[in-house]
Amino acid sequence: MLTLLEPPGAKRNQNVANYNNRSAQHLLNLAPDEDELYEEYDDVDDYVDATPGGSFLTNFLDSKLVWKSSSGDYCDRWKREFRARPSWCDADLCLQQIKRGRATGNRWALYSRSFVQKILFALGNFVHTNALSVIVLTSLVFAMCCYGLQFVHIETDIVKLWVAQGGRLDEELNFLPKIKESMKYNSSDGGMEIIRENGLGGGYQVLIQTPEFEGQNALNMGPLLKHVDIMHQIASFNVTVHGESWSLSDICFKPAPPTIANGSAAENLADVIDKIVPCIWITPIDCFWEGSKALGPHPHLQKSALGFMSFLLNSIPNGQEIKWSDFDPIAVIDEIHTSFNLGSHYTFFERAGIGHGYMDRPCINPLDPDCPKMAPNYFDICPYVPKILELANQTGTPLVSEVAEDFSFFDLFGRKKRDVEESESPDNSTEVTEAPKPVDLEDKTKEKLEQAKAQECKDYRRSAMTWFAANRDKWSMVMTKEQEPKPVDYGKVMSGGCSGFASNVLHWPEDMILGGAAREKRGGPLVSAAALQSVFLVASPQDVFLRFKTKPGRNPAKANLKEEWTEKMAEEVIQAWQRNFTRNLYNHKENLDENGSERRTLHPLASTSIADMLEEFCQFNYTIIFVGYALMMLYAIITQMRLERNLPSSESFMGLAFAGVVTVTFASVAGLGLATWFGIEFNAATTQIVPFLTLGIGVDNMFMLLHNYRDLLKMSGGRHEIGILMRETGMSILCTSINNILSFLTGTLLPIPALRSFCAQSSILLTFNFIAILTLYPSIIAIDLRRRKSGRRDILCCLYGETREESYSMISKPRIPTKRTIGVSESSILPPFDENSTSNSSSDAPAPYSLHSFIRYYYIPFISTPFMKILIISICGLMLGASFVGMKRSSLGLELSDVLPEHTAPAQFLRARDKYFSFYPMFAVLQGPNIDFAHQQRQIDNYRQAIGTSKFVIKNSVDEPSEKYWLGLMRDWLSSLQRSFDQEMAKGAFDLSEGTIVAKNLSEDARLAHALMCSFGEKFQCKGRVGHIRLVDNSGIINVDGFYNFLTAWFNVDHMMYYVSQASFYPTPPKWEISPDHTKNFIPAAEPLAYSQIPFYLTGLTDTPVIVEMIEDIRGVCKRFSDHGLPNFPQGIAFTFWEQYLYLTGNLMQAIGIITLAVFVVISILLFNPWAAAMVLVILTVMTIELAGFMGWMGIKLNPVSAVTLITAVGIGVEFTVHVVVSFLTSLGNRSQRTSQAVDRVFVPVIHGSFSTLLGILMLGFSEFEFVVKYFFIVMSALIFTGVINGLILLPVLLSWFGPPREISPTDGKDRLALPPPLDRKSRGFNTSRGTSRLESDDDDEPSGLVMYSGRTGQKASRSSSSNAKLAV
Repeated sequence: MLTLLEPPGAKRNQNVANYNNRSAQHLLNLAPDEDELYEEYDDVDDYVDATPGGSFLTNFLDSKLVWKSSSGDYCDRWKREFRARPSWCDADLCLQQIKRGRATGNRWALYSRSFVQKILFALGNFVHTNALSVIVLTSLVFAMCCYGLQFVHIETDIVKLWVAQGGRLDEELNFLPKIKESMKYNSSDGGMEIIRENGLGGGYQVLIQTPEFEGQNALNMGPLLKHVDIMHQIASFNVTVHGESWSLSDICFKPAPPTIANGSAAENLADVIDKIVPCIWITPIDCFWEGSKALGPHPHLQKSALGFMSFLLNSIPNGQEIKWSDFDPIAVIDEIHTSFNLGSHYTFFERAGIGHGYMDRPCINPLDPDCPKMAPNYFDICPYVPKILELANQTGTPLVSEVAEDFSFFDLFGRKKRDVEESESPDNSTEVTEAPKPVDLEDKTKEKLEQAKAQECKDYRRSAMTWFAANRDKWSMVMTKEQEPKPVDYGKVMSGGCSGFASNVLHWPEDMILGGAAREKRGGPLVSAAALQSVFLVASPQDVFLRFKTKPGRNPAKANLKEEWTEKMAEEVIQAWQRNFTRNLYNHKENLDENGSERRTLHPLASTSIADMLEEFCQFNYTIIFVGYALMMLYAIITQMRLERNLPSSESFMGLAFAGVVTVTFASVAGLGLATWFGIEFNAATTQIVPFLTLGIGVDNMFMLLHNYRDLLKMSGGRHEIGILMRETGMSILCTSINNILSFLTGTLLPIPALRSFCAQSSILLTFNFIAILTLYPSIIAIDLRRRKSGRRDILCCLYGETREESYSMISKPRIPTKRTIGVSESSILPPFDENSTSNSSSDAPAPYSLHSFIRYYYIPFISTPFMKILIISICGLMLGASFVGMKRSSLGLELSDVLPEHTAPAQFLRARDKYFSFYPMFAVLQGPNIDFAHQQRQIDNYRQAIGTSKFVIKNSVDEPSEKYWLGLMRDWLSSLQRSFDQEMAKGAFDLSEGTIVAKNLSEDARLAHALMCSFGEKFQCKGRVGHIRLVDNSGIINVDGFYNFLTAWFNVDHMMYYVSQASFYPTPPKWEISPDHTKNFIPAAEPLAYSQIPFYLTGLTDTPVIVEMIEDIRGVCKRFSDHGLPNFPQGIAFTFWEQYLYLTGNLMQAIGIITLAVFVVISILLFNPWAAAMVLVILTVMTIELAGFMGWMGIKLNPVSAVTLITAVGIGVEFTVHVVVSFLTSLGNRSQRTSQAVDRVFVPVIHGSFSTLLGILMLGFSEFEFVVKYFFIVMSALIFTGVINGLILLPVLLSWFGPPREISPTDGKDRLALPPPLDRKSRGFNTSRGTSRLESDDDDEPSGLVMYSGRTGQKASRSSSSNAKLAV
């Protein structure tokens, strides 16, 4: 029986009332089981360590961080919490106990904790007091940051997104623009304009044709003719821009036409020549005559455009139009050269290998009526026309005679000689022969019969061919098996590649035009291929501008352009045509099967496609964002919902959950705005990932605050609630937030601009979330606190709940006494979870069937058994071992198709390319202007040969690089001029003593050679040079003195060859043309070349490791020659997008090392406990290894995107570990008890945070970007899974065995720390000077009022020297 005695009028000190007096609510506690809640103390040993002592630093810290808190300021519930978790509640009180000699511990950790807690406590109190002001001020600041969103720029240039700024590759890509800015271009007329097309800066379009069904052979008539038809359609695509119609021939990359001297007979044909010169495209159909069909010209060129020349040229075919399909270039050139000496232009055609154009190439379909007679597989149908006519009539499908050609003005002059010759020659002959003269009537009859047959063939040949092709089953009725058309061996024809219209310089390697090619044996002819690829080269905007700029003395090419034509308008034309190209082919009927279902066989890509696609898909998808945020809000509301009679109770926090998600959202938007102010550009990662990732991470801290806020009223005693909440929860928030921010900042070390922007933006957003959680959200909680205190319902604030908060009631519910066993220590009967660790009151028990109830009563006892601990370690060890195996299985790589949204034209194209082609072009750039090209010719040749030795470079039959280059072509041109000069010199055409020309009819080539010999440097001197020097010596070295003069002449005279060489000179040589007066033929020297390039074709580049090997190989050659005085670098798609893999592993290890060190340092400083930091690092290391192993097993390759995930995993992993470790450090008891208390304390908010993070990234799984799903959603989900396993299962086991010591330990050896006596508020200012000053009165030192004794024998709970009250049992 409990007897309470208290003398009336006993003295009570107001400052220690909370410590010594029991309020009305405690008077009815029938079984006060907190025997040691109040420490026994007396006047003598009250502050044994209160006198100044120790070092200056400790005295200073004591004066600032100790004796600021008083145990009398808190309620009993908080005091019970302090006994079990002292440093979690108040490090200042812990230090007071150490100073008083009642405890020992890590003083430095407690100093650090006290400092942080006091800042957080002050911040919480300030926010609590000024809640509305903080909300308004913070909102205004955030709103100002949001204003920056109107300046958002979304970067869509994939090169700028992928190439590191300031790195080697960036410098190489920007070398030419920088050279253009730094050099002043000096043209021959003193202007700044480059007056001729120079081939710099062009684009491309590519078409890949894939099989219609598995196993289809592309080297058959059907697929090849399909490709011909598609190519013809592409050549006919038109767009209308700026009031003009534009076709591919208007914008394509094609050789500039030969320079025509003013006043020459051919001057009037300049426009016609411009149209005849075909586009350069790389296509497999160039192997066949059908390749000419797509060349056009487009639009059609009427023969009347030739004017009087059409009467003179018998080699031009019949018909109203000039077409490449029946055009014999060499025949026309020979005829023109016979009438008008073409000079050096004629030798150009010889060197270029123009030949008969496409007329002598095999026909894909030999039954095509237009297949020329020169074709190797030409089939002459004429002998069989009568039989075909007979069979056609018998089958009811009579042939139709060809309609006579439309009347032409040229018919007035009768048939041309060519017609007569063709009619008189045998139909199956390719040579022109004269008909024998008839000598008698029989011969005349035969002649008439032959003429009749010829006419019959001419009338019915086309329709007979059509009938013959359509009735293969009747061939045996027309001819014998031997007479039938022979099948074409397409594989043999295409083996080794195909050639363009200039076969000597335009050769397309086999690997470039055929995908999945196969041979029966190595070195044998092709037998099959899976895909066909055609590449359309596009001129640069500058070249298109020059092409259609009105030229003096010539009609405007586009009448509506006139004077307003600009380079910007030319760029708009090119882009419009390219977009039309991809749109038409992507929606082409060949991409649908007969049922209308999608069956993609045509895959287009233009140089604008990727940028256009990224611009479209990089916009914020507000629907997805809204759904993702709505799901997060729904989850937060449900988890914080508490119902009472089907209405929200006063202990429900749905409003706070809603406000928390809105706060995080507002902070994220503000962070994006500030990132825009900082000039950080947006990209796909920003719009597709950042909003969800930062939301998932940001709400974790919200759940931690709400979890502790639930018990806040019971713990605070009605005072400083928000300050206490921030003090106790802020340390964990501080640790996790700082490490998250640092992890993303560390990700900026990867030199990929897109990923740097992503990491920088994420770190800014997380910083804003951190600020909002420490300021804006506590202010909202402070407002909600008023609702809770008044007992109003959540959401329905106008209604009151049925219960009020117990802490604010004067009388609490009676508690049922806890049964105890006399003589048995309390710790000996503790279950795996110490139920008395925080309180054993009924109010502490978790709600039935709740997650917390499951954790306390089932999960903690389950993992606390020795067997389960060993099993957990074993399973985690197996997972770690499997992860190492997975890491070995991983490889480098990132498919470009994964970076693009699925079901888009660029993504489909890249997938087809990755599957069928391993071909890439590259250029070796000579990096002037300090290269002495004249004296380093041999070194340049050796440089090209050295690159050519790489196994990845395509070579020709003589084991040299397949592509000719400008220096070799210039050398060939000079050698041909030298031969002409030698021939004329042998005829005495030159006065060698004076160096003058004495012959009157000198060939143009010899005149050019004479001008070249006389020109060197800035001098024009013929004497002593003509006939004494050679343009190219026997070793192949171009004359050094005149090298730059020769360069000018070659560029101007042989400009078409320069163009196809893709040399891309900068600065371009000055304009020059030969003069009839040989004394005025000085050739100005070109400036030293600052930029020129040598083309190569690479093959066998099937995957990233192989491409990296190639880069290392080529880079090694380039470095070797750079070190020997030939500055150079390689350039191409392979180098642009795979160069970073050379340093990826090193950058990744560096970044992980930095973030690991940062995490260790931050945790060590905040907790002042390297042991605890090391435990966190162990788990983070295990998590990182397991994540890397998971990526290996899932086939997720290591690349910059996955590297960012690995780096940030270190910081994000802190979320799963630091809360447990901090709770473990601040608990009392042995390791097992502390582990149980830590898990019970933080498991629920951590699991809520994990699930909310998973919910936040859930919407990433619906992204249209494959890399977002693959590298963020899947990998981040795996990170959360491994974080839960390691942070909430493995870490508690390790802590129970190897956990760091507790921060404070009672000196009496117990697992509870009693509170220090309360401080006198009037004397609080003395701090450590208390040793020289006593309390104001002895009465203040003595606990007056109720004295309590423990039920345990002889043990005092509190003692008073005044003995004003006595407790008896």
